[in-house]
Amino acid sequence: MTELQSCLEWLREQYPGETDFFPRTCGDDTIEKLPEPLREFYSLYARAELPFGHIVSPEEALTDPIAKQAFGDEWFQFGCDDYFTFWLCRFEPDGEGLWFDPWDHDSETAPEPAFADLPSFLRFLAEESE
Repeated sequence: MTELQSCLEWLREQYPGETDFFPRTCGDDTIEKLPEPLREFYSLYARAELPFGHIVSPEEALTDPIAKQAFGDEWFQFGCDDYFTFWLCRFEPDGEGLWFDPWDHDSETAPEPAFADLPSFLRFLAEESE
């Protein structure tokens, strides 16, 4: 079991009946367009509904003109918490190997990566939601 699979199982156990992962719908050509740390998730699932937000499908994320305009070619918006936080992943890691940021659009600061992988990012969001 990979670290991501272990994290997703942990989420299912923590939030029974509140966590839903939808089967993969895209092809490998779509997955290749995604930031590397998201490829494992999207090779298994199309999207996810979590009690603290949701992960959108890769097709939706890749074609969202508002996200593209807001984040350009540096960041990929793959989800949000439905309040004020966008879930972002860089297309390339920063100098410290960090990729992910839960960016608050009201913060008046630029996104800055704080997490190296999707499991640590999701665990942080789950803990913050408590």
